[in-house]
Amino acid sequence: MNVVALFLALAILEATYFLALTSLLIFGQLDILLFLAFSAIGFMFFALTYVLYRVLKLQVLILKTRIKLSSERVAVRNVLRKPRKRYVVFQVVSEKPVKKEDVEKVFHETFKELFGILGEGESNPKLVFYDEVSMRGIVRFVHIQKSRVFFTLAMVSEVSKGKLGFIPLKTTGTLRRAKEIVKTLSLD
Repeated sequence: MNVVALFLALAILEATYFLALTSLLIFGQLDILLFLAFSAIGFMFFALTYVLYRVLKLQVLILKTRIKLSSERVAVRNVLRKPRKRYVVFQVVSEKPVKKEDVEKVFHETFKELFGILGEGESNPKLVFYDEVSMRGIVRFVHIQKSRVFFTLAMVSEVSKGKLGFIPLKTTGTLRRAKEIVKTLSLD
């Protein structure tokens, strides 16, 4: 419930009480001593309502501040947190064997063409391993940029006009596991 609305409702109720007391005094239904006693009781209730209003308002302010601080803490933690690395194992599809330098060149050119220098800086993709015999490789990237890396792998065939294609096979969190996948996977 809104604290201000509650305070206004109680203030109107107590103002009505004072009006009723005043009208009883004016019409002679209440003598002055009873009027003063009832007025003092009404004033005490009004003061108590005002104090209660201020306390509730302060509690609401404290609660909002706590929520804001906790959300800012989470934001700061996310900013300060070191970006996690992910590794994607991919298969190169080509009619003839492709060297590591060519794979790296095509991948980075495609990435820059699609996402620019800033996009490459955010994703930080790097070809960390490539086996020229099996034509399988591993690309390291920042975990939140997975979709950009997969999109780049898919678009390599468009950029190279069908001469070269990259097929993503598996994503993992460690380089050791990615190298194991490269060794154990067999192309059907």
